[in-house]
Amino acid sequence: MNARLPGRPASAHAMSRSVDLTRRCSEPEWLDGAELDPSELESVLRDLAAFNQAFLGHYPLLRWLGAAVKTARRVAPLSLIDVGCGYGDLLRAVRRWSRRRGLDLTLVGIDLNPGTIRIARAATDAADRIDFRVMDAFDIGSDMPVDFVVSSLVAHHLPDRQIADFLRLMERVARCGWAICDLQRSRFLYHFVGLSSRLARFHPMITHDGQISVARSLTRREWEQRIAEAGISPTDATIRWFFFRFLIGRLR
Repeated sequence: MNARLPGRPASAHAMSRSVDLTRRCSEPEWLDGAELDPSELESVLRDLAAFNQAFLGHYPLLRWLGAAVKTARRVAPLSLIDVGCGYGDLLRAVRRWSRRRGLDLTLVGIDLNPGTIRIARAATDAADRIDFRVMDAFDIGSDMPVDFVVSSLVAHHLPDRQIADFLRLMERVARCGWAICDLQRSRFLYHFVGLSSRLARFHPMITHDGQISVARSLTRREWEQRIAEAGISPTDATIRWFFFRFLIGRLR
């Protein structure tokens, strides 16, 4: 998700310096500010999706969705919006998951970047019936009813106040539930992301932005604070850990 952050640092060597992980980093990621040509943007998004899939990045949300559809009181088709959908890989994973279970889901992916939406559409088979739209999440309103709202690797792009606003938005518009999956800020993950992405020879932007993503991410305590600021009861929103990720979820 493009969070309208500043431009690209002058050198990739900046990420090799000592980093303070006791607090959230405010350094922008390259992808948020870079003007990439379509082919390079596609390469970056494809590598990012491959990296996420290699480390079971979709698993927490798919597991949550399994519980969510069981508790939903509505008849099919249920609807789901993926905020900051990027390459569209999460939605394609949801479609495969739903087909195996015979579920009818209306899937919508939204992202601020028109180029990203074009790439997601091109990477998606028409038979998957996924609607991709250029849209700001905060423009979701009553004219776009939705049962579930999810996001993956989006929240760390936002400053603290906007994270609380984002939680309030999801709480307001998601009729049956919402879920956020994001990284846990930790020194192990910071160095693991850097090493593994280099060994896999992913685009250099994946290495740089991956480490900055970790440094920008929240701890469990910080998530508890944002949930409280959003006015959501800790008994309603749960925080679950999976392989240095947090799944923050709410079921109605």
